[in-house]
Amino acid sequence: MSRVVAVFDVDQTLVQGYTERLFFQYLVRRRRLSLPRALAYLGGVACRLRDRFQDKTYLQGLQVEEVVRLARQCYRENIAPRVSPAGLACVLAHQAQGHAIALLSGSLALLLAPLQEELGADWLIATELERQNGHFTGAIAGLHPRGANKLRLLQELSRTHGFDLSQAYAYGDHIQDSYLFRSIGHPVAVNPSWRLKLRARKHRWPIRYFTL
Repeated sequence: MSRVVAVFDVDQTLVQGYTERLFFQYLVRRRRLSLPRALAYLGGVACRLRDRFQDKTYLQGLQVEEVVRLARQCYRENIAPRVSPAGLACVLAHQAQGHAIALLSGSLALLLAPLQEELGADWLIATELERQNGHFTGAIAGLHPRGANKLRLLQELSRTHGFDLSQAYAYGDHIQDSYLFRSIGHPVAVNPSWRLKLRARKHRWPIRYFTL
C-alpha cells in the first residue's frame, strides 16, 4: 500500500499573506534593492501582466549566498509569525497519521526552505531560480509551480515516490489550485478566493479557514 501524501499550498493557506511580496519589501528595506530599481521592476511588471508571476528580474545580479541569508532572516522576522496555528495543527494531524507532507508553492524555494525544515515536510516544490557564477540571472529554472504546472510537478513526484494521488489530500486557496483539486482524492479549499469558493460549493469540496 502506497503512503498517503498531504499537499499544502503556502501563501494564504499555511501563511497569511504573500511570502515573496514580503521578501521583496524586506530587500527594499534592507537596501539590497534600491528604490529606483524596485520602482522600475514594479513598473515593468505592471506592463507585463501576462507573465508577472514569472518575472524574477528584481534578483538579477544579486549574489546567491547573500540572498539565501537574507531570505532566512526574512522568514524568521516576517513570515514565521504569519504561519497559521490552525494550518500547523492540520499538518501535525496528517503527520500523526503517518502521512507524508509536500509543500507546493509558486513562491521561492529558498524562501520556503526554513518552513519545510520547521514543519518536517518531506518535500518542497517551489520556484527554483537560475544561477550563474554565484549570482542569480533573474530567470526561473524549470517549471514554475503555478496552475496546471502544480499538477504536473506533483504527478512527477508521485511517479518518483510511488504514492497514489487518488488517496492524497490537497489544501489551497486560489482558483489556480483547482487544476490540482480535480486530480486529487481529497481536495480542501482553505481561506478560498471567491472564485474557488464558488467552485468548491459546486463540487462539494470541503472549505476550511486557517487564520491567525
